[in-house]
Amino acid sequence: MIGVSLAPGLPCDHEVAGLLTLPGGEPANTVQLLVPGGTYGSEYWLTRGDPDHPSYTETMADAGYATLAVDRFGAGEKSSLPPSGGFRKGTHVHVVSQIVSRLRENGVAGYRFGRVVLVGHSYGSTLARSLAVREPGAIDGLILTGECSKPNEAAFMEFESALYAADQDPRLAGRGVDAGYYTTRPGMREEWFYHAPTADPEVIAADERTKAADVYSEDYPLPTENAAIRVPVLIVVGENDRLLCGEGGTDSAGSAGFLEQESRWYPPEARLEAVIVPDTGHALNLHRTAPLWLSVAREWCDRHIG
Repeated sequence: MIGVSLAPGLPCDHEVAGLLTLPGGEPANTVQLLVPGGTYGSEYWLTRGDPDHPSYTETMADAGYATLAVDRFGAGEKSSLPPSGGFRKGTHVHVVSQIVSRLRENGVAGYRFGRVVLVGHSYGSTLARSLAVREPGAIDGLILTGECSKPNEAAFMEFESALYAADQDPRLAGRGVDAGYYTTRPGMREEWFYHAPTADPEVIAADERTKAADVYSEDYPLPTENAAIRVPVLIVVGENDRLLCGEGGTDSAGSAGFLEQESRWYPPEARLEAVIVPDTGHALNLHRTAPLWLSVAREWCDRHIG
């Protein structure tokens, strides 16, 4: 458990739960802080999209990297559940910033790390990018998945109908969430987060069972603000990501065109790399194609972080 505050100057009277995984049980100098997307918890990073291949955390442990997969507020059973009215505009980013500092300075579970890589999924990527923009020296690398500069705005507007107040959801109402928390309506995750031909029905069912509640409270940095980022960046998007790709959104025909689209927003220091994963929806880790992008992330870390 990591003590955090909701805003600078407030007491650290809330807690974020996380799972620290060490490579071979041994200390490491680099840790990856894994930030889940909206309505997701740490399970996103622990789940095998392909049951015959390792999860994200297992992949990175095999490569010698420590990972800390966290449950943001509203996810899991151990992290705090603040009243939604207590969230400030920068609460989520402030919490991520505190965890990064803790990893470097005081340590987690007795381990301190010299290098921190932020890895996000969807809304978690937006939070990670926000921190990289606002605190350029805080991290050593940035992996953004399920987020890019050109989302499918029409799809996002349609997606709003797939959300409702979490206190109305039979799986979450008993947790004590208030009406300011949201989640996906029953059965909506397969439609919006998956490319069915490469998704395991059992994984989708587990995703529905473990969905989280969430609060949107941030001001998001515009793509033009990415010029402030001074660390290596990897962006990964699924070819069939309904929220990002398609008419009016990102052209997911190939990685070369995707890199060209994103490069205009990043400085040379970012050494930007961008990848389209074929036959994959929004929740990249939860598809049978996950090993494709996990191998990209592992190789990218070896080259840029070590």
